[in-house]
Amino acid sequence: MSQPSAWPLPSGSSRVVMPLELIELLAQHPLTRHLYPLAYGHYLAAQGHQVERQHHTDHLLIFCHQGRGHYRILTPQGPVTGTLEAGQLLLLPAGFPHSYQASATDPWSIYWAHYSGSSAASSMDFLGLSASTEAPRFVLTLQAWQSLLPIVTTLLNLQHQRWQRHNAVIAATLLQQLLAQLPQLAEQAQQHHGFDLLALERFMQDNSHRDLDLQDLAAVAGLSRYHFAKKFKTVTGTSPMRYFNELKIKLACRQLDTSTATVRAIAQNLGFDDPYYFSRLFKKVMGVAPSDYRDSHQPHSPHSQLHQSQP
Repeated sequence: MSQPSAWPLPSGSSRVVMPLELIELLAQHPLTRHLYPLAYGHYLAAQGHQVERQHHTDHLLIFCHQGRGHYRILTPQGPVTGTLEAGQLLLLPAGFPHSYQASATDPWSIYWAHYSGSSAASSMDFLGLSASTEAPRFVLTLQAWQSLLPIVTTLLNLQHQRWQRHNAVIAATLLQQLLAQLPQLAEQAQQHHGFDLLALERFMQDNSHRDLDLQDLAAVAGLSRYHFAKKFKTVTGTSPMRYFNELKIKLACRQLDTSTATVRAIAQNLGFDDPYYFSRLFKKVMGVAPSDYRDSHQPHSPHSQLHQSQP
């Protein structure tokens, strides 16, 4: 299994690794063999939390409830990069090299779980996510996620009891219950904002070369600027323009990874007339300047391959 990290736990955080003999039990038990936890935990204000894996053998859920972090996933279509905001869930499927880290300025607080089982691979389809399409999707936005806290608390509190067979089965059924409720919370998020977030994202993608303003985006949603900005912030945890700019930065990362275009040319392709502003924004989102990002991710660079570490 992909080992959880040895990142030093601050006060209030927890990390649970299931004993191997219980994992073997869960893999055979009729109530749990289709999906069961390998490890799980809760990291609070995880300053300095950073993980890289070249080999990922299980499935990993990361839910951010405060702060933010960044992720990078190597897919057959190319690298996928993004920012995980409060209220969003990231699913990293088995077999995909990846890295992720807490924001240096606003480090995330996260609940996480490594899991496996005969039905684990189908959990992406169950959650409406996909790793194999032309536009891979690894993130869900959840509405009213606080309703899951009683289940999460019960799951975490099992660590204070002696690990026995029945407690392991309870842990597995609690994780299954959590996963079962996620599509409903994601659907509520879609209904709550009163506009199609996916359609809006497609519009942003199609117009990433333009310098759109808030009125342009509100018009697509059919709302006033005020109501659009308010609804958008409720759903995504961030402002429309910040979301649009971060989407542009994702596209910039892809171009830096796959092309030899200059930073200035990439900035202009993405609607930034001022390359210095683009560089400042890029560093704010990714933590490094565009040129440094390219140096560390180009195929010829010794750092371009993700190195396996203790997550």
